[in-house]
Amino acid sequence: STVDGIEWEDAMPMMNAVTTKANTQWKLIDATSGKENMDIRYQFRKGDKVKIRIVNDRNSAHPMQHPIHFHGQRFLVLAVDGKPSENLVWKDTVLVPKDATVDILLDITNPGDWMIHCHIAEHLSNGMMGMFTVE
Repeated sequence: STVDGIEWEDAMPMMNAVTTKANTQWKLIDATSGKENMDIRYQFRKGDKVKIRIVNDRNSAHPMQHPIHFHGQRFLVLAVDGKPSENLVWKDTVLVPKDATVDILLDITNPGDWMIHCHIAEHLSNGMMGMFTVE
């Protein structure tokens, strides 16, 4: 279809029609603890450097890319699918492609309580977020 002269192709029209907030739960899952979304409560200390692996599971009900955002801190993208990053720049959001793994190095510098979440509004409002505290 075309909207305002821009061609839009929906590769998954059936999934987009059937996955709604009422029947789909978007999740962040901590692989170590099994905790999900707001049950995730990481504890860090100011000055920590924390390596985090973000895995976008291809076996989810509706596999797609997710822009993952960390409040209050910055990070470097070290690798995507094991391929080292060629451009190490500070970020607060990274696009995690479907069926991909992204390794980041989180620079813990800002004390307080902070959120991690998907930057797609529908996913955020459906609970795809977690928390971390910096002491």
